[in-house]
Amino acid sequence: MAALARNLWTIIRRDRMATVGLAILVGMVLIATFAPLIATHDPNAINERVEGVAVHHDGQTWRDVERIGDAPLNSVALRDDGMGVAVGFEGEAALRTGGGWTDADVGVNVTLRGVDTADGLTVAVGDGGVALHLVDEEWRATDTGTDADLNAVAVAATDHALAVGDAGVVLRWDGSAWSSLDAGVERALHAVTLVDESFGVVTGDRGTLLLYDGDGFEAVEGLGFRELFGVDALDRDTILAVGERGTILRLAGDEWQEMRAPESRDLRDVRLLGPDAALTVGTHGVVMRMDGQEWEREDTGYGQTLRALAAADGEVVAVGTDPFVDRLGEPSRDHLFGTTHLGRDIFSQTIWGSRTALMVGLLAALMVVVIGTNVGLIAGYFKGKTGSFLMRFVDVMYALPFEPFALVLVLIFRPSLAIIILAIGLLTWRTTARIIRSQVLSLSERPFVKAARVAGASDWRILYVHIAPNVLPLAFLQLAVAMAFAITAEATLSFLGLGPPQIYSWGTILHEARLSGAWRTAWWWIIPPGLFIMVTVVAVFFIARALEVLTNPRLAARG
Repeated sequence: MAALARNLWTIIRRDRMATVGLAILVGMVLIATFAPLIATHDPNAINERVEGVAVHHDGQTWRDVERIGDAPLNSVALRDDGMGVAVGFEGEAALRTGGGWTDADVGVNVTLRGVDTADGLTVAVGDGGVALHLVDEEWRATDTGTDADLNAVAVAATDHALAVGDAGVVLRWDGSAWSSLDAGVERALHAVTLVDESFGVVTGDRGTLLLYDGDGFEAVEGLGFRELFGVDALDRDTILAVGERGTILRLAGDEWQEMRAPESRDLRDVRLLGPDAALTVGTHGVVMRMDGQEWEREDTGYGQTLRALAAADGEVVAVGTDPFVDRLGEPSRDHLFGTTHLGRDIFSQTIWGSRTALMVGLLAALMVVVIGTNVGLIAGYFKGKTGSFLMRFVDVMYALPFEPFALVLVLIFRPSLAIIILAIGLLTWRTTARIIRSQVLSLSERPFVKAARVAGASDWRILYVHIAPNVLPLAFLQLAVAMAFAITAEATLSFLGLGPPQIYSWGTILHEARLSGAWRTAWWWIIPPGLFIMVTVVAVFFIARALEVLTNPRLAARG
């Protein structure tokens, strides 16, 4: 056996293609062995993507989505001179001073929930009572006297701003310090807008809507119980408030009315573009435009949550988003082979699939060689009725189609790797049996076999001690050929849906791509497992090609 192993290594080493095939196969074995370490994600995990984006409307159409951060953005503000500022989670902030957005270091790592700018004053507020002022392109913290989360801020002038937050907290900026105002409620307040220093509107939980007169607040009753997340006002008689489940409230003159919306998703912010024109944004990329008394959907090309709106000088900017499932994501730094329609990492699935392919390939090939070699040995040595019966049985096995046979096994039992290995092993040993039999027919007439009979050796001893070692090279060749076929067969059966769905294999990955309907467009879903199947099978074929030297004297002489 040691001599045979050395002979195999010598043959492979002398054949360049076989050497390449062996290197690839060893690489696949290492990948399968260390799959838990190589895989970058849990292959079953639904991965989310987190990003901050801005969607621009230039007055005519929505432009392409621009990624401006690695964390969701909660608020945005614009000035007529083109300057813009956006803030979000974990201290994420971006400034626009020219044509594009740039990251801004605010010096804190807390979630910022509101920002506004007017008359040279830019203020951002967030969790823990944080308030930041932008002075000469530098963010400076100011003491608010509270540790409550602040959800929104509105600026009317350099010496007048309002910030609102949880538990009914309202703060007023007078140009030098923050002071507390009594809102008359203890509910969370989500949004605030100021028309001027003497009038504003605040909205919050359970239909809370407060009118600000410069000194105090007056509550508007009878507006329902739903949360109001956004508000905007042109003047004292033109106000829009939006909230959960598509709620839209409008003040026209002195009467509040609930407007009918074509969407029932949560609406996060609203901007009035005129007395009878407005935009609102919300979850799942909802954007609606009001023209007169009717709201209509608009398509921005972006399907994730938009949290805030800002408008200035004919331009509108919407920002978001919440973390969302990374469906059909193209290859990236985080997902080398992209993601599936459920957000699962294809690279990790492919790496884990190597275990299934090699395990099925090796076990099925061993089963094929063990059955085929034994049938060939017995049929070739005993000849007569025994050999004739076994060969007729081989002919019957040739008449059984592979895929229908596997399907019947799955229907009788259930999809599993054991069924796949059994289907491959029970049907593909037939060629090995014929090849081994033809070799044994020749070996059984050799002098060393006759000498063993004369010495009194039994038939079974002659068969397995004297003849079997001489067919081992041929058995090794058939092992390589059977392994290549088994890997392809497993991928085929899994692609047809006959493999266990809870275990990843290259065929299962292709099966899911086909079922999703995205396999025609999501090329990154089908190419990696397809390449792994091709490369592995070709590598085994290169090795099998080199091993033919063991069984074909002409090839050995030519070599």
